[in-house]
Amino acid sequence: MSTCTDLIRIGYVMLFWFLIKNVAALSDREKSTIQKELTTVGLQCIQQHPLSLSDIRSFRNKMIPDGKKPKCFVACLFKKIGVMDDMGMISPMKAQENAKKVFKDNEEHIKHVNEIMEKCSSVNHQNTSDGNKGCDRAKLAFNCFTENADRYGFDFDF
Repeated sequence: MSTCTDLIRIGYVMLFWFLIKNVAALSDREKSTIQKELTTVGLQCIQQHPLSLSDIRSFRNKMIPDGKKPKCFVACLFKKIGVMDDMGMISPMKAQENAKKVFKDNEEHIKHVNEIMEKCSSVNHQNTSDGNKGCDRAKLAFNCFTENADRYGFDFDF
């Protein structure tokens, strides 16, 4: 499998709250919007925070690898898609705004985004060592998202 393909898959992991278990319910427009954003953002972030093939394999196994680059890659993605603010904090309000843009009037999808973001924004209350970079907090949020995906109707099996 090519690194580019793996990169796109990693992007899907990072945006899993958009990949609702009932993928058939997503319109072609929604899927296209998500895929375009993932590709653009993923390419930007991997240039700033290069990942090894081992890192990519870890992400594919729904685990965030140890080390600064993988954590900062996740923080970069989260910031660029509006899940994390510039101060390195998880931002449920911004995620909700973005979900409304993608899902328009699909209240069920928006509700799922809201629920998991509220649950996982609890990582904002944990102490981290890297301040507004957000790399440590991004790892905490990633772990929260993966641990709670099923509960909120998300499936990011890739």
